[in-house]
Amino acid sequence: MQTTANLNLRSAPSTSGQKLATMPKGTRLSVTATRSGWSQVRYSGKTGWASSTYLRTVSRAIKTGELGKTTARLTLRQKASSTSTALATVPKSGIYTVKKISGGYARITSRGKTGWVQGKYLSIVAKKPGREIYIDQKYTSNRAGLTDRYWTKVSGGDLYESVNGKKRIADIPRNSVVYRDAKMEKTAGSVKGWIFVRTQGMSGWMKTSQLSRTSRAHTTPGKYSAKQVRAQKNGKIPERMLVAISWDKEKTLIAAPALKDLNRLNTAFKKKFGHNLDIDLAYRTRATQEAYWEELGPYVAARPGTSNHGWGTAIDVPETYGYSFRGKYYKWLKANSKKYNWVHRKILEEGSPYAEAWHFEYTGR
Repeated sequence: MQTTANLNLRSAPSTSGQKLATMPKGTRLSVTATRSGWSQVRYSGKTGWASSTYLRTVSRAIKTGELGKTTARLTLRQKASSTSTALATVPKSGIYTVKKISGGYARITSRGKTGWVQGKYLSIVAKKPGREIYIDQKYTSNRAGLTDRYWTKVSGGDLYESVNGKKRIADIPRNSVVYRDAKMEKTAGSVKGWIFVRTQGMSGWMKTSQLSRTSRAHTTPGKYSAKQVRAQKNGKIPERMLVAISWDKEKTLIAAPALKDLNRLNTAFKKKFGHNLDIDLAYRTRATQEAYWEELGPYVAARPGTSNHGWGTAIDVPETYGYSFRGKYYKWLKANSKKYNWVHRKILEEGSPYAEAWHFEYTGR
């Protein structure tokens, strides 16, 4: 609300209430309660009552069940109070469903933790479709449990933050796997000719005109050497040097010279466990690396331009128990992958601040 005149703040909802302060005309206030023509507000460190006659609505407060977008980095608290225990930090620009309102606080769930944030920092998400939406979940995999699969059919595919909005990634290679997220698409507001997807481990909007239901990528190693691939700019490998992993259901793209030894590694893995090696991600473009760096930070993402993923000479397996430091798949890969020119580096071992059980790199020529 906003005051339309110089307005007294009183200790009680009555003209007989003690005068606590005078609020200048144009002062913006958040109303936490109303009673018989009076509004409870907080001004200059004091909580009191002001006549509702001299208040006009500037913006409607968010309500239970609505989607709110955080306009600042917030503290998620155990109770609806500024002195309550802090549970976590909620990032700016996240979109959350408001489960309850109490005393100017909104109850939300962020990264699996439910608590309270100051409601005045939640703006109501516009009702227009195709909006930006924040995926509030810990990174797990490229597909994140999704099954509706597409592949890009253009060179340099685009991933947008919102329909016709800012491009998040603009260099996705032809034949990259894409998963449609129908649930998030509905939440963000469906738009004809667009779908909300997860690709390259990132989420956003893509034009359906850039997508196909089949991959047309080559699945043979080809004539290129690892030296030739590494001579290219990181994250900008020519598509002719990329091939699909034939036995992988996602037809993940990888540097052509790395495929032969990966096939050998998979043959041994399948002989041991009875199924193919699971691949999550391999080649990452420069724009994808920059998006990872911004969202995940240096302890999870490599500095853009330095990752072996940028040459297509690294793979990530899923972050599941079997591939964890305690898992049987990881233990076998750690012991045997070197025979096939694939290694798990010491800096990634358990106990390191850069620990990653899922990351293996190609060392062949």
